[in-house]
Amino acid sequence: MTSRLLEYFQEVVVCDSEFRPLGNGLQEPRCVCAVELRSQREHRLWDPAAVPCPYPTDSDTVFIAHYAAAELLTHVSLHWPVPLYVLDSGVEFKAAICGRVKTRVGLLDCLKYLNLPYLERERKEYFRDLALEDRRNCEYSVQERDALIDYCMSDVQGVLALLPFLEDHLCPS
Repeated sequence: MTSRLLEYFQEVVVCDSEFRPLGNGLQEPRCVCAVELRSQREHRLWDPAAVPCPYPTDSDTVFIAHYAAAELLTHVSLHWPVPLYVLDSGVEFKAAICGRVKTRVGLLDCLKYLNLPYLERERKEYFRDLALEDRRNCEYSVQERDALIDYCMSDVQGVLALLPFLEDHLCPS
């Protein structure tokens, strides 16, 4: 996928994570998925605490996530560098439609509004609940891990699908 943001940044990273809040301001990340647009690298990490951040977060990179605060907290919880430039697709979507239509701005709602493919709400809730379970990462079966990673990557793909709409408002021609 090409992005007009690559005219301004060396790399565009679209990211999502699944996690369990710990109740102390941090979270236990289950998985992190990301796509780097220029390099086309794809990252699918289960239990990412054991690895350094696999994608750039420097001043040449813009980090994109839906409700980015959750992904930034994942970085803090993992002791990964916090990206310098952050674009929250939920906030930008809300700004793009502000005053024209009333809709929620969850990822599913944004995709639905734009008639883009999306995961059914019940399926999405199933995976969220699975990630929130009070168990350690090593206690998930291989099938559950793979399913959570696929779900996480589907959210990355959803944000990627929103990007052309958002760029029309962020980077006018």
